[in-house]
Amino acid sequence: MKLNEAILFSRLRRHYDAVLYGTPSTALHLFPPELYLDHCDRLCADHVYLATVEHLPHRPTIEKGVLLVCIGESSRLGYYKERASVILIRKKVDFFGVFQCLQAIYNQFSDWESRLLTLLTGAASAQEVLECAYPIFRRPIYLLDEAFHYIASAPTYGREGVSRRWKPLELDNFLSFLRSQELSMDKKGFFVMQCEDRAFSCVNLFSSHNTYIGCLYMELEDNNDGQGEALLVEFLAHMVERAMEISPVLMENENSSLAEILLTTMRELPLSRSQKTQLRALHQRGSYLCISIHYLKRFSALPVSYLCATIGALLPGSILFEWNNTLLGVIPWNQGEAAQRSWDGAMAQLVQEMHLCIGISTPFSDLYLLRTFYAQAEAAIENGQLLNADERIHRFSQYALSEMVVNSLGRFPMEAYYPEGFQALLTHDAASDVSYLETLKVYLEENSSLSAASRRLYLHRSTLVERMERIEKELAVDLKNPDQRLQLQILLKALELEQKMKAK
Repeated sequence: MKLNEAILFSRLRRHYDAVLYGTPSTALHLFPPELYLDHCDRLCADHVYLATVEHLPHRPTIEKGVLLVCIGESSRLGYYKERASVILIRKKVDFFGVFQCLQAIYNQFSDWESRLLTLLTGAASAQEVLECAYPIFRRPIYLLDEAFHYIASAPTYGREGVSRRWKPLELDNFLSFLRSQELSMDKKGFFVMQCEDRAFSCVNLFSSHNTYIGCLYMELEDNNDGQGEALLVEFLAHMVERAMEISPVLMENENSSLAEILLTTMRELPLSRSQKTQLRALHQRGSYLCISIHYLKRFSALPVSYLCATIGALLPGSILFEWNNTLLGVIPWNQGEAAQRSWDGAMAQLVQEMHLCIGISTPFSDLYLLRTFYAQAEAAIENGQLLNADERIHRFSQYALSEMVVNSLGRFPMEAYYPEGFQALLTHDAASDVSYLETLKVYLEENSSLSAASRRLYLHRSTLVERMERIEKELAVDLKNPDQRLQLQILLKALELEQKMKAK
């Protein structure tokens, strides 16, 4: 296996006081080392030469891509530094010891390549591939799947037994991961991910059908930009891709099949017998909430698989899938109050960090009615963004009356429902500091109680009586009639909603 200057230098300096000169190549182009022979006046391309400074010729012909490993310093090295890469070992050390060290480096990489190929001729797992690579990189290596779950790591203690396995990447780290890639999951090849004060070597993984299947990453060594080992990391990533194709890593849970059943229900398609059995089993688990998740910003669109994994981790038992460019979730409702408060707090942080907006339905138990309660969640978002745009979580119960009032208007404009004289009240209010509509609204809300209404309006009772007489006369309605009172209340509520929408 060929190596490059950066790889050899990083490993030589573990044993010797060494300095690298020249511009190293990122390509793996260097053949195994050879001893420099006296009187040789040509250094061949892509060769590694080991020499002591006393035996170097003054001006040999140096071809492109030469690496000279030199023991000892001298002014004549300037000629070599201008034409080749030079690893200078400053102190006098054993010449053959350095040569054996170089050979050991090459042997280690050759053995690694052979072991990887041997593993892949069988049914090796991605975990085995990472464990094989750990002695080469000598730092923890992690593997995420397409849902950003940890599925393998080396050494194995990085997974904390099996407890860390299947956990999604922490939110802060994931957002850094996205920023590093400019929110792109189709980036190919080696790249460096910055996460606060740490840097990681990363390569995205793809299937043979060019589908994103995960990411391989490891922390960079100190004072290293990672470019020297970029091809090694890419080589390892390619081996992992092959292992995942041979032995796919699958999460053992029922959520994918349950999501498919609910998706079929949303499409109003018939269920198979086995699907109906599974749906009946879900009905026995209690009540549910339906949530709809929207992106508030175009550039904040996160992979659906990651959102499903993250929300699923917040509330076990939830089922989530994509529907009409939103994320639809069915959330178990029969949780304790403490669990609900904890979930509310976690979701509040989630929607803030990810620029999301969530609509929540009322509780229900019949999953065949999922479309109805999804419509509730959508209506909650629609009303919430109009009436409480600063909030990110909207519950249908908070906007049920608004939705009912708006829908009650039907195909007619609001003016078509004005009773006789109602327009005159609007005209009066537009030209006066005294609002007849506000007076009427408070009077109706207080169930026609003059005492309660006068207290709310800060009016003397006699003043309110006089004002209500003028309003009734103008409207030509009987405020003792419950139907007429209800019509006026609906109309006043509709006007209030219209004014709020115009104010937005």
